[in-house]
Parts: sequence; structure tokens; C-alpha cells
Amino acid sequence: MEEKKIDRRVRKTKRQLRLALTELLQEKPIKDITVREIANRVDINRGTFYAHYDDIYDLMEQIEQSMFDEFKAILRPLLEDQDPYDLVETITRIFSYIREHADLCLVTLGPHSDKKLLYRLIELGKQACLNSQLSLFPHADPHMLDYYYTFVSSGCIAILEKWMNEGMPDSTDHLAAFVRTLISPAFDTARAKRLSSGQ
Repeated sequence: MEEKKIDRRVRKTKRQLRLALTELLQEKPIKDITVREIANRVDINRGTFYAHYDDIYDLMEQIEQSMFDEFKAILRPLLEDQDPYDLVETITRIFSYIREHADLCLVTLGPHSDKKLLYRLIELGKQACLNSQLSLFPHADPHMLDYYYTFVSSGCIAILEKWMNEGMPDSTDHLAAFVRTLISPAFDTARAKRLSSGQ
């Protein structure tokens, strides 16, 4: 019983520290944030911080890794070569995750971030996109597919940034459907061809 109480306290402390860092990251870049600032914000001493994290960058890396793992779970159907046509559900889940974790996403993907998580997500999305594209166009030039992904990912990131900066006014379903209309013509054409050929 006592161990459960300690675990609860540890989880609560870590949650407070993560919240304090995300709040400070909305004000300035991570290089300008000190452990003392974070500790003072949640009313703990610096020793308690160091009991859980090596430094601020360790805290940030753990936040980003947790987000990366959750994005990877969202993309798993595409990464595992499942139906490549139904993009709306996957895109909707991504937007829903961003809305539900808006405070984290604004700082890990925003102007004060080092963009490391964003680059990792782009590479992860690239793998999912290429899997889908190659299943539709097995004889396609991988180099040209790489261009296609660069075009699509840049557009999606711009839409996400605009959506977040404007306070996420559109519903995730509506935005996901809109994004699909921008990137789906090639998928829909390929699907029609396969259906007509009985594949």
C-alpha cells in the first residue's frame, strides 16, 4: 500500500514537472530555462527534480519519446501494410491527438522547440507513406515517391501549424477530410484501377 502511495506521488511530481516545462517553453526556448525555474514553479527543491531527471534536456527527451511512441501507435496500421486507402481515420486520429495534447504539441512542435521531434515524426510518416504508395504503385520510382512525400508532409505541417496557431477552430473530422481531398487523388485513381481489374 505504501509503495502505491509513493508511485502516485512520483507520477504526480513528474506530471507537474512536465507541465512546468511546457508552460515555460511557451515563453522561451529550452536553452534559456533553468532547473530552478521549473522547481520553483511546482514548489519543490532542485534535488527532487534531479531524483527524476538528469537535466532539463532529459525531461524534454522523455516527453518527446512518449509523444513519438503514441504517434507511432496511431500510424501502426499504415506501417504494417494494412489498407492504404482509408487515410481519413489515421489523419483524424493524428489531429485528435494534437487537440487532446495541445499544450505539449504547441511546445514540442512550436517555434521554441528544436524541431527534433518533428523531424522524427516526418521520418516515421515517410515510412508509412512509402509503404502505402508502394503497395499501390509497386513499379514507381522510389526517388519520385520521396519527392511526393516531401510535398505532402510540408503541406500537412503548414496546415497543422496554422490550425494550432489559430486555436484549432475546425473539428478534427472536418480538417482530416479536407486534407484527404488534397492528397487522395492518386490513391483513389489506383483503387479504381484495382477494383476494375478485379484485384
